[in-house]
Amino acid sequence: MHLTRKDRFATVFVTTAAIVTALWAAGVAQGITGVRVVTGIVLALGFAASASAVVPGFEGLLHGSKAYLAGTSLLGLGALVAGIVALVSGRELMLGLLVAATVVLWAISTVRHSLASGSEQRSANVRPANGTSSALG
Repeated sequence: MHLTRKDRFATVFVTTAAIVTALWAAGVAQGITGVRVVTGIVLALGFAASASAVVPGFEGLLHGSKAYLAGTSLLGLGALVAGIVALVSGRELMLGLLVAATVVLWAISTVRHSLASGSEQRSANVRPANGTSSALG
């Protein structure tokens, strides 16, 4: 799987959010106390991941699969609601839902971007049928 630079940034952000949450849940996160603090960290890292991998290609997203756009938008909205509820109520369940939704959104978008970049590379390597070579080939 080939990751774009943007997807590598998103991977670092989401992995960091998952590690922070895991360390906090295990009780070994030094200086990170409370559901609200962890939720704030996860929300910030989730927004950073989204801004790095999704927002730059937002126009293309709008012209792509409507089912993908609707599904990921609903999942993202669910993550946001879970994050807000976790911030307000301090409920661990909502933090768990936020982290799970963030990881799922990252996985879906990373696979989609990887498949798209793979098909672009394959089409760039195809030689024209008339026997001439392309500038990339």
